[in-house]
Amino acid sequence: MRGSVRGGLAVLSLVLFPVVVLAPGLGGVLAGVAIGHRTGLVVAILSLAALLVLGLALVRALRTRLPAPKGPALTRQAHPALWRLVDELAARARTRPPDVIVLVGEVEAAVRDDARVLGLRQGRRYLVIGLPLLAGLDVAELRCVLAHELGHYAGARPGLLAVSYRGAETLRLIVSRVDRGPTRWILGAYAWVYAVVSRSPNRAQELRADEYSVAAAGRAIATSALRKTTTLRPLWQSYGDRFLRLPPLAERTPDVLLGFRLFLGHPAQRRLVTELEPTALGTRPGSRFDGHRSARQRIERIATLPEAPARPDPRPAWTVLTDPARTIPVAEERLYFKAEPGPRTTWGEIVQLSGATSATRGAALLARAGRESGVAPNGTLGELLTAVQHGRIDRLMRPLLDESADPELLRHSARERLAVLLGDVVVCALLAQRRVHHELDWGRGWVVTGPEGVLDVARLVTPAVRDPESVPRLAQRLTVMGVPLDFGRGSAGSHGEVGRMHVVVGVAPEVVAFKRNWDVLIHDDGLLLVPLTASRHLAGAVGRSESARRKRIARLLRHGTAQLIDRPGARWLPMATMLGGERKSYLTGGGKVALRFAGGDTATLRTQDDDAYDELARFLDTVPRPQGAAR
Repeated sequence: MRGSVRGGLAVLSLVLFPVVVLAPGLGGVLAGVAIGHRTGLVVAILSLAALLVLGLALVRALRTRLPAPKGPALTRQAHPALWRLVDELAARARTRPPDVIVLVGEVEAAVRDDARVLGLRQGRRYLVIGLPLLAGLDVAELRCVLAHELGHYAGARPGLLAVSYRGAETLRLIVSRVDRGPTRWILGAYAWVYAVVSRSPNRAQELRADEYSVAAAGRAIATSALRKTTTLRPLWQSYGDRFLRLPPLAERTPDVLLGFRLFLGHPAQRRLVTELEPTALGTRPGSRFDGHRSARQRIERIATLPEAPARPDPRPAWTVLTDPARTIPVAEERLYFKAEPGPRTTWGEIVQLSGATSATRGAALLARAGRESGVAPNGTLGELLTAVQHGRIDRLMRPLLDESADPELLRHSARERLAVLLGDVVVCALLAQRRVHHELDWGRGWVVTGPEGVLDVARLVTPAVRDPESVPRLAQRLTVMGVPLDFGRGSAGSHGEVGRMHVVVGVAPEVVAFKRNWDVLIHDDGLLLVPLTASRHLAGAVGRSESARRKRIARLLRHGTAQLIDRPGARWLPMATMLGGERKSYLTGGGKVALRFAGGDTATLRTQDDDAYDELARFLDTVPRPQGAAR
């Protein structure tokens, strides 16, 4: 009863939303009329302008609908077994089944209504299933997850709790799409009030959803599914960061989901789960709109629910699809590769090809730096080692670094970067003689293997970079290994390695980073962050304008990189100081890319735009990684 009352209050707050948004402007107009004279006229005019802006924002808010998920649809005709399962679970929850089932690329499961008018009116219903779940769960665990998601809308008719839950989803999207300014303040304040009012009914709905999850397959399986989904997200991010960047380098297409299942089965990942689980289970959702408790609290409550007959089914969850051997590769190519990288092959071959390509690019880059700096005119390994021994590291690396950065950071970055690239030269020389090859390791990505086993390139090279006096010992060791000191790799050629030209290869507009909004120009050697102007914030008060965005980006590209770098407030993030990073896409669109820099600094770039996120993710894939076992 209490949940229904609070659900009614939440729905009432949605109904009053237009009144609250327009009240400041309307109140100002009435106050101006009451004041009269010139002062009142000024107040009325300003308030009328504010009322117009708020009205336009309100219209946009009322028209906001949850976007249709992007991914391949699984039809009833093509996948009858999956639809029978979903129909059965929807009937148990006394809710209507989805109209569409869609596969997405992340660890996600959700039921979304394409609701209108702040979620008060039902729309097309989507069931979203993340492709990684099909590899990480078994059939019984997937059954529990889907039962929980359908349980959010439980009830024979669209009740108050379901409307409250749907309203929270819609309001979250509205706030995320409004820029800074008065409209953002008003909508943000209203969203906070709504979050307080709807928190209790939404939490009640979550508790009911867990009850349906237990009823679907029993307490033990429901607990197992919850534990797995909690840790699958960081594991999928790690898998993507290590492996999904390799197929474009190898120009081959892998079995993504099969690789993820093998990745999960490796002892290193099982140890990682043991480390991650205590923190992950105790973490509460960060969104103020989210009614979930921590996974640990939910597991404790699940243990108190009435037991249901267990329905174990240890088969991989992908067996609910018709002909998964055909369906899954098609979905993988659409979700993870904009274009098929090349012929389909094994992960072992992809690792060999991509490792060789990465080493060749790094070796070519360092050879060119040696020639441009003058310390290694022929770009040979012997010349490079001599430059290191004579203390010419800064001069050698200068063509690859941004001289406007902090001098101390430059010195630190130069040495870390040199150790990676020098390792690439050594590996490239050994590859040319067929003495080593890159070998798949699901725990570390890849290792460089030779006749004597795994070659730890970083451990071999790094001491000489840190202590120039040890260079002769390194040269002697390399000679014993059969590495010719006159080995040299030519220019980067078709690989388009970086230089001082700062070539623009992509654009990511309206990105949030360092607590500000930026347009990001993506270059082949770094990222240029250009701060957004006040005029854009004013335009953002009534929503984003695609035409304004296109004109703004066109002006930036006409100015050129050299001029934009000197613009007040602009920030240049050189690739040469980057040590990699992670990425994560959002179900509602866009995602975030977290970059790591030499010296321990980090930067997280967030965007709600799919195309902008794809551009940033592609840039991350081009950031060179170290060779060797510690990958």
